[in-house]
Amino acid sequence: MDDVYLSGIGGYVPADRTTVTEAVADGRYEQVWNRKDRIETVAVEALLSPAEMAVRAGRQALLRSGHSPQDVGLLLHATAYRQGPEAWAAASYVERYAVGVGAPALEIRQGCNGGLFALELARNHMGRHADSAVLITCADRFDGEFDRWRTNKGMVFGDGASAVVMSRRRGAARVLSVATRADSELEQMHRGDVPLVSATLRRGPLDAGPGKKAFLRTTSSSEVQRRFEAQVVGAVDHALSEAGTKLDAIAQVMVSNLGHEMLNRVFLEPLGLPVERTAWRWGRRIGHLANSDQFLALEHQLRTGVLHEGDLVLLVGMGVGFVWTATVLEIGEPPVWTH
Repeated sequence: MDDVYLSGIGGYVPADRTTVTEAVADGRYEQVWNRKDRIETVAVEALLSPAEMAVRAGRQALLRSGHSPQDVGLLLHATAYRQGPEAWAAASYVERYAVGVGAPALEIRQGCNGGLFALELARNHMGRHADSAVLITCADRFDGEFDRWRTNKGMVFGDGASAVVMSRRRGAARVLSVATRADSELEQMHRGDVPLVSATLRRGPLDAGPGKKAFLRTTSSSEVQRRFEAQVVGAVDHALSEAGTKLDAIAQVMVSNLGHEMLNRVFLEPLGLPVERTAWRWGRRIGHLANSDQFLALEHQLRTGVLHEGDLVLLVGMGVGFVWTATVLEIGEPPVWTH
């Protein structure tokens, strides 16, 4: 396949922050988890919906790519939580207001790995449509039934959006490889033992805890950890092999902005990485933005001069289901927007 690039990268992170100190003080967040997670602040959006944030990020990515809207042949919108009215096509809204040419627009809802998996879908699409650019957007806002502090222990969720334009036009980074692994036998971790038909009618606060506890009654935590490690290592090894490189040659690894304890368990320890080789120390100031973490970290490290031309970067994600994706990028000439 001919070279493909991340021609443009965009993002939207709200300026408002809630500190964990405030959340602990008013009882929203337990001190015991604060000590484990080590998050500092969380980005909180008060006005815009996820789709509106995605439009802003998408427009910025498109502008930075140098592409016109007419170049976009496909839009992929990755989400983890509710985007707006039920039975509404959020992806089509994003296409309408970020691009506006009527390109096919599809939503990917695979937890927190949809954005990276979209790279693989986009790459395959471009194999059949060589002149087409693909706009990938990711956005979520965690409020309402979703308690950003308690819904999923080990993660503190922030609001925001990201976007990348994937095309054959040289840009911020060249895509050297994308690899995905899956283990569907773990899907029950977020289903539990509640009958599916009754679960579709449930309303009220979301809590991932009961499902995990029900799953762990039949599968040991050590077995879950073993399978997690096998899949993340498998995805990374495949991506590195396809790119013709080794982990030691990677300048930075972009992973999800999880709590520190969970980050170590699901990414750093299996891969033998210190946290200093990641952008987590920046990410702990915005929280876990679901699909946007890796793209926003890449944008931040480019804009602040941490990454340089020729550097190799590894992006790794994991989503419910469970699915893992790893991609190796080669940083290009610093884009004008980083100057």
